[in-house]
Amino acid sequence: MPYENYIFAQNSIMKTFFTIILMVIAVNMYSQVGVSSGFTEGKWRTGGGVNLGFAGNNGWFFSINPFVGYMVHPRVELGVTAGYMFSNSNWMRTNMFSVGPYTNLFVTRNIFARGHYEHLSGSITYKQTDTQARDFSENALWLGAGYQSTGRVRMQIGMQYNVLHDGQNSIFGSPWRQFGGVALSL
Repeated sequence: MPYENYIFAQNSIMKTFFTIILMVIAVNMYSQVGVSSGFTEGKWRTGGGVNLGFAGNNGWFFSINPFVGYMVHPRVELGVTAGYMFSNSNWMRTNMFSVGPYTNLFVTRNIFARGHYEHLSGSITYKQTDTQARDFSENALWLGAGYQSTGRVRMQIGMQYNVLHDGQNSIFGSPWRQFGGVALSL
């Protein structure tokens, strides 16, 4: 695994733990609010996720991932995502952009299978030399599953696997990645 992959490793137990705790709190807070039974779901979905956390070597990261989707069938949602991530540590600074289409296939009202293609590009700057050490461009095809709550405002959480992951050359330290966020039905 290349040295810079530690920034992108997705197996941080604490990160996953705190993400799940925050999602449970958000769902419980939302469930306390009465929702009109007269609500009719719209076909458009919009939302995303924002992450702020800590990485190795006294580092931190920030990411934002908005999306827009459309229900083409009661069980099929097609959409597009975009994203930006910045990370900074004692050793390096990274900027990464992503864009790509996704499909959610609803098995039940709350459980869905997900396919998500992403093109990622960016740069890594090593701080010791303050030079741009590496520009990168990578394609990912994430396949996975997730859970979403019901109502107009929905919490989504799930896990996906990158079938195009190349352990030797990938910017990701692991082919597994969790996802989560909030979706609004319009």
